[in-house]
Amino acid sequence: MRELFLIGIFIFQAVCTFSQTAPNKYWVRFSDKDNSSFSTNNPSEFLSERALVRRAKSAIPITIEDLPVNSNYIQDVLAIGNIEHLHSSKWFNAITIKTTDSTLIAEIEALPFVSQVRQVRTFHSPIAPEEMLRSTAAEFESNLYGEGLDQLKQINGDYLHALGFRGEGMWIGVLDAGFKRTPVLPIFDRLYERETITEVHDYVDWDNIVTDHHYHGTYVLSTMGGYLQDSLVGTAPDAHYFLFRTEDGASEYIIEEDNWVAAIEEADSMGIDIVNSSLGYSTFDDPEQDHSYLDMDGRTTHIAIAATMAARRGMLVVTSAGNLGSSDWHYISTPGDADSILTVGAVNNLGEHAPFSSFGPSADGRIKPNVVAMGQAASFAANDSTIRQGNGTSFASPILCGMAACLWQAHPQATNMEIIDAIERSAHLYNNPNDSLGHGIPDFGKAHLYLLKKFEAQTNGILIYPNPSAGLIRFEVEGITSDIVRIYDTQGRILADLPCVYIDSSRGIGTLDLRTLGLTAGVYYLQFEQDFRIRTVRAILE
Repeated sequence: MRELFLIGIFIFQAVCTFSQTAPNKYWVRFSDKDNSSFSTNNPSEFLSERALVRRAKSAIPITIEDLPVNSNYIQDVLAIGNIEHLHSSKWFNAITIKTTDSTLIAEIEALPFVSQVRQVRTFHSPIAPEEMLRSTAAEFESNLYGEGLDQLKQINGDYLHALGFRGEGMWIGVLDAGFKRTPVLPIFDRLYERETITEVHDYVDWDNIVTDHHYHGTYVLSTMGGYLQDSLVGTAPDAHYFLFRTEDGASEYIIEEDNWVAAIEEADSMGIDIVNSSLGYSTFDDPEQDHSYLDMDGRTTHIAIAATMAARRGMLVVTSAGNLGSSDWHYISTPGDADSILTVGAVNNLGEHAPFSSFGPSADGRIKPNVVAMGQAASFAANDSTIRQGNGTSFASPILCGMAACLWQAHPQATNMEIIDAIERSAHLYNNPNDSLGHGIPDFGKAHLYLLKKFEAQTNGILIYPNPSAGLIRFEVEGITSDIVRIYDTQGRILADLPCVYIDSSRGIGTLDLRTLGLTAGVYYLQFEQDFRIRTVRAILE
């Protein structure tokens, strides 16, 4: 089933209806990585420094699965003739090829290092324009967030934004069907001006142009990275976004799962922190490629296995649960069945299950969806720059993904699994999950406080974070609203008095900038005082 088109947001657009016979495409899997020119002892040759730092933080080893596919094997396949190499999967030790001569497949299968060949794509199917199920011009609101406010507040994302956590420094990969008109829409001007958007690769047409095909990714991106004051501000407007096209909107074949695998492997190699995937697969234009519900066990489809492998390498994978809740299929689609990822269902503004949102559990009985966010009448930026409302877990996933980036920004020492755990623990059904809402609607304020108590320094009623830090510190001081903070070194010497800047004085929440003092890395003590009440906490500067 072409689940991409079930999100209920599509505006009339001119689409040419055509039928074209394309070369057949195949997945070729190899039996080993013998005689590779790469080694796990030299991972910097095939992984970026950022990717290596992410793995080191979580003590994740470099394994043979991380080695690139043996280039000699690839060349031997291509040498058979009339074969084009599309992309590779190091995790599955496979390549995707294209050929117009199906008689060559037997020769490929006969190669001693080839363990499997399967057809993944045959031809393009016609496509007709589809009308969005719900599209109403949004009324502008006077506040900064405009139509994005309700979907932010429902998950208490405004709490983290008020503290200054809006995704800065976080890298988010967006795997989708295309990002048409993204460079010219005003809602993305800020991303391009700040150079926090990177167009990476089109795995459908095998080029680097991702902004000339489909609008689905454009809509998805607007809910996270969009910034149009008083109209719509996304859940992580300060994050850096990397755009990958993996979905062919004109048809549905299992090759799109292979495209997804290749993209997430590239995201891993680049060091991307989080991936949003508002895509799901269950049935295809070729019925022989269809999945069954029993396949939704996280261990059967390539796309689910790859999602789990990405999670094991420290990435946070967020994906939509699917929009099949009212269909005969009824259940989540893949990769939403994957383990160790966040699968997101949809609710309306009252927190009620959206009828279209797919149900769990996974085929092996795990709780799915993991959590939910607004996906019914969710606000997004359309291709004509207006703010619209639409339906789909395709919106719930990026809304949640953006806030997960903000939470991780606030707690950079956390692992991806600790971020998932905090989000689930904060949700309103955590102690009584079900198959429609999973753990329920997260509260990112609660998730933040949970991680503070887990990780950060807590002494005499004071929380400071991050700790260690580069000097810009946020604090929460119980029972004191101090005008200044006195800074001591480890010898008890007074170094300076700094003014407190309060974000919320009623709760003693504020900021302190030690960078102005020119301090070297080391341990310091911060003393808060009011009416003879004194609180002291240790801070570590990196």
